Amino acid sequence: MKKRTLLTLVGLSLLITLLILFRVNFVKGVRSWESKVLAIMIGLAAIAMLYIAYKSVIRRFSKGVLKKEEYALLFDLENKAQNGEIEFYFTIEQNKKVVFSILNDKMETIKVVLDKEFSSGGHIVRFDAKELNSGTYFYCLETNNQKTMKKMLVQHDNLAV
Repeated sequence: MKKRTLLTLVGLSLLITLLILFRVNFVKGVRSWESKVLAIMIGLAAIAMLYIAYKSVIRRFSKGVLKKEEYALLFDLENKAQNGEIEFYFTIEQNKKVVFSILNDKMETIKVVLDKEFSSGGHIVRFDAKELNSGTYFYCLETNNQKTMKKMLVQHDNLAV
């Protein structure tokens, strides 16, 4: 446990102990050694309860934590219409089988660009957008535990000579 957390728990339990001692000694007028021992025992029980509560809260929050090394990171394209060869960039921290595909605006797969095992590190996937008509498409990276899609706009110049 972190030192700061431990100090917080001890401080709270001491505060509880002092409040009980004050209540027993001054409000009720009881000033026996038994009341002091009882207050100290309640304070120690408060330490234990706070520690257990702290551990259970931490355990509950850590269940939803994702491990970054288990997922691929797919980067965005530039904010402009694409034409010609497009370079898609992604990184992975573990060796993984990756399926990279292009989807239309109805989320139907048009083309599977690649389907192979990659080593850890950064990778570039090249695709020639001349195969597509002008319009909105999605590029999709899929592994055994994730599916990531991003939007792209393909615009072919009709003024080319």
